[in-house]
Amino acid sequence: MLVKNVVEYLDARFPRSNAEEFDQGSIGLAIGSEKIEVSNILLALDLNKEVVIDAISKNCNLIITHHPFLFTGIQKILFDSQKGEVIKLMCENNISLYSMHTNLDVGTGGVNDTLAEMLGINDYKIINDEASKGNYLRYGEIEETSLEELANNVKKIFNLNGVKVLGDFNKKVKRIGIVGGSGAHTSDILAAVNCGLDCYITGEVHLNNSQLADYYGLSIIEVKHGVEKYVFTSLIEELRKQFLSLYNFDNNIYISNIETDNFNYL
Repeated sequence: MLVKNVVEYLDARFPRSNAEEFDQGSIGLAIGSEKIEVSNILLALDLNKEVVIDAISKNCNLIITHHPFLFTGIQKILFDSQKGEVIKLMCENNISLYSMHTNLDVGTGGVNDTLAEMLGINDYKIINDEASKGNYLRYGEIEETSLEELANNVKKIFNLNGVKVLGDFNKKVKRIGIVGGSGAHTSDILAAVNCGLDCYITGEVHLNNSQLADYYGLSIIEVKHGVEKYVFTSLIEELRKQFLSLYNFDNNIYISNIETDNFNYL
């Protein structure tokens, strides 16, 4: 199986047309060549030096990430810089990089579908009823519980040592929604309100938008951006099955155990 085959499969599975405009130049094949024969594959939230070393140790010459590595343009590649040392190591070891970002967030079986399923949201719905560009929110009902109990369950489900909570801990919640990553823009808060949510779970909530949520009586549980990595726990079996069926690829596909979101709560 060539890198080209992986690119074609993932481009069809999570179309780049579903990605936001700011993503278009950075997703897809970013480093390497479509002509390379794939040895093993490593799945990771981000690309950094430790992830590349992990790939090398597992004989992987293709890394698939959720977050683009070259998200903003670079004008110099200096080997002793943060990105330069990674690019040098990738090239020295003939490793290719393919990234999916907002197209993976919104896609069927993508980030937000995975997180909703992990939370046990019954028959979750998609904002605007279509798994397409801009439709991030997944929402629905769970067994009624208190906000405090829900927060503790979220911690356990996503293996977090802490979360931030907005709202009365004793508030009863039943209708919840989630957007992985940075999902607390003003438009996201208003979408959650319009869907009648009791609690909204997402990451990177700025003060002004927490105040907006509070005004509307919407509770928020803020989680680490890194929960997006769980998409690969559901995607990996699909890739193993499809690559074996389509390309007779029975080599290894791994999920990197390198933690790239190192924020912790004390």
